Amino acid sequence: MDSALGSPQVWSASGQGRSDAFVRWREVVCQAFTRLSPERVDDSPFAGEIRMQPLGGSGTLSRITATGQTVRRRREDVAGAPCDAVFVNIQVGGRSVVRQREVETRLNPGSLTLLDARRPFAMRFDGPFQQVCLHLPFAWFEEQAFDPTAAVARRLDRSSAFAAALLDYVDGVMAGIREDGEDAADHMGHLLRLAYQGGTPTTLADQHLAVLRRFITGHSPEPGLTPRAVAEHFRISVRHLHKLFARSGESFGQFLLRTRLERSLDAIVTQPGRSITEIALEAGFNDPSHFARSFRRRYGRPPSAARREAGQG
Repeated sequence: MDSALGSPQVWSASGQGRSDAFVRWREVVCQAFTRLSPERVDDSPFAGEIRMQPLGGSGTLSRITATGQTVRRRREDVAGAPCDAVFVNIQVGGRSVVRQREVETRLNPGSLTLLDARRPFAMRFDGPFQQVCLHLPFAWFEEQAFDPTAAVARRLDRSSAFAAALLDYVDGVMAGIREDGEDAADHMGHLLRLAYQGGTPTTLADQHLAVLRRFITGHSPEPGLTPRAVAEHFRISVRHLHKLFARSGESFGQFLLRTRLERSLDAIVTQPGRSITEIALEAGFNDPSHFARSFRRRYGRPPSAARREAGQG
């Protein structure tokens, strides 16, 4: 798995004559995404740019800046260039109207929707606009048991906590703040699934807890990982975070401690050349004495005994 994002690609269609610029734009759009059929909405000068950021191999994230147009994926486009992918369109500037499967929605800045590239769709931009497009393979959704066809052209905005977390995460990736490689695509996909999930409140809460646990496990070595830090990352209250953990009978602190101890135990028995204190600090413990007491309480023996029993001490 890649640990960093790939180099961005940039396509541009500006600085040419009105007609030539849009002919070039049609080529750019098809090259960057899949076969689409852009059309002009007026005769004003045209300019457009696509800046695409690969996400480790699981998808791409693109910023599209252009003047007004209509973009269709016609039946002949689908037949001539099949594409098993989902496009998540996030409106950043300007406005658009999106239509697929007889469902039409209007996107304002800060809202998003998804489109199934296996079926025809249409997007209309009456003036200059900026969008961010998350491209994910359909296989990803199948692995997550999430059927996106029921969500096409359904708008989400910041009134959804998961959509708000997704929008903030996308902002971080596009700004170069986050460089999580393939993990970035998975994380954004999970937030999207949770935002669109049509289950009961109980089911949704369980899924949210699973996302929190996955995030904490991945960041458990960080000494500053606190309930407030995690809550702010997901744009939820600390109180709500604690309520989600209460569902499992294990508090945030208990889960984090267990995660760090399990990480430490694995390193102790598999990396005999490293000191136990170094392993404890790397796992996120600030105090070796606290680590030793917690380890003995959980495993019934000190770390050194666990190493000897594994035949590596």
